[in-house]
Amino acid sequence: MRGIRICLIAAIALGAAGVTGAAGPMALTSGGDLFSAGTRDNQVVITARYADGTVSELFVPQSAAAIESSLQVGVDEATGAVYVLWQKWTGMDARVRLAGYLDGTWLGPRTFAGGDGTAALNPVMLIHRSVSEFADGVDEDGEPVVTELATTFLHLAWWSQFGEADAGFAKYAALELADNGVPQFQDMEPVELQGLFPYGIVCFEFEANENLRHPKLFIDPRSNNPHIFATDLGDCFFQILELVPVVEEEEEEYDGTAKRRRQIIILRKASMIAMRPKLPMAKGRLVVGSGLKLLMHWDGDEENIVHYLKLDEDGLFEPKKLILDEELNHELAVELIRELAR
Repeated sequence: MRGIRICLIAAIALGAAGVTGAAGPMALTSGGDLFSAGTRDNQVVITARYADGTVSELFVPQSAAAIESSLQVGVDEATGAVYVLWQKWTGMDARVRLAGYLDGTWLGPRTFAGGDGTAALNPVMLIHRSVSEFADGVDEDGEPVVTELATTFLHLAWWSQFGEADAGFAKYAALELADNGVPQFQDMEPVELQGLFPYGIVCFEFEANENLRHPKLFIDPRSNNPHIFATDLGDCFFQILELVPVVEEEEEEYDGTAKRRRQIIILRKASMIAMRPKLPMAKGRLVVGSGLKLLMHWDGDEENIVHYLKLDEDGLFEPKKLILDEELNHELAVELIRELAR
């Protein structure tokens, strides 16, 4: 497997840091440009509100039948490319597509999951530029020479099903973006995120409801590495996996002597959390604190309630709620919940 490895030991890179491009229905760049995704006349459209006050609309080609609630948009600030991800169709016909926009030209769209007898649903993405340091020989004084290698990865996750009666499982893939912003689909190796931990709870008569079929991607502020939070229905828990960039040396094609270094992503087990079958992952928002302290909050069916829950491997915690009123509005309630994760 070229692009992804599952690893149970520490990462071998000397150090790693990166710049993140947030993804969701909206994305804001460090320069103040705001991009939002929506649909119009059965076509995906990206609305760009630039920092200078100008506004433009980018209509995505070949984007009919997109599920609007699935739309994700992100920006690679290294190239300025804008990427949009969406689910096409529903049920067993569902598939996941990706398109990019760079220098006035559309890249794709490309269907990379589903359409092969399986359904691909509930996609998410995260753009992250990983910078790894590695020892590259020694200088004339015998001191190690440290070199940096930077790669932008588009991290992708979705839910896969083999049939209507199949509970399914989360899948993950790291998609490397070339220096010109072109996604390197030929190196993409999807991984099934089930059974990766050596222990769990056997799930008898467990209802695999739709709420649980929504993987999440996030950044740990301590390591600055991406992580994935996903349901493992086979072992009855939520798993958190760290997505670690490491430097690999490989021979160049057609030349057995020349070598090149490239970054790949390995999956390193971070933690597991006992499953709560009614956790509404579809609409829940993760709050990430140091040491992988996670909370999830979501709006209740009633307009004046915000629910939240601590996600911790130490045990199950009961959801709590904040009731909104004139003194406690929604914005303040979310900020108070975020404070709990610090």
